[in-house]
Amino acid sequence: MKLLRYLFALVFVCALSGMARADDFKLGVQDAGLGYQYTGGTLQVPAFGDCTPADPLNNGCVTIWNDTGNTITGLIIDVPNTQVIQDDPGGPACLITNDCSFTPIYNGDVISEYEYVFTGLDVPYGGVNGVGFDTFTIIETGIPEADFPAVTVTATPEPASLMLLATGLILCAGFIYRRRLDGANLGS
Repeated sequence: MKLLRYLFALVFVCALSGMARADDFKLGVQDAGLGYQYTGGTLQVPAFGDCTPADPLNNGCVTIWNDTGNTITGLIIDVPNTQVIQDDPGGPACLITNDCSFTPIYNGDVISEYEYVFTGLDVPYGGVNGVGFDTFTIIETGIPEADFPAVTVTATPEPASLMLLATGLILCAGFIYRRRLDGANLGS
């Protein structure tokens, strides 16, 4: 039962880790046209472009189409903490339109990157022979698109995969508990 208490404490700490908020450089995901092809795993996105040709706000966009064969329900986007991001007075944030959290990732005492986690997405796979893929667009505001650093995009596991992982962890904990219980009975 002690192992179960530690598991609850770990879940509580993980839930609290994504609650920090700031108010200037923002990142979001929206639906739009074609761009990079995403087949699963990790995608390096080298550059952002203008969201629209006459965009006065210098919003940066990159569009990615879903070629994974599955519906994308969540994304992890890693943004390196470059000098242009450090010079942004407001710091990182999430666009209001998304289910989003972000966490600074430290390398020693220095923030090396920001990990954004987007949930509640619904980007279905609709492609046949490279035609008709559904897409999503990553949008950033607050930094000119030409200065925004390259990002890494990874799809998060779908809820069914997380349930399977949780079930496996519970079974492992049960086996460990049973083994300890059997070992205690042998010693008496």
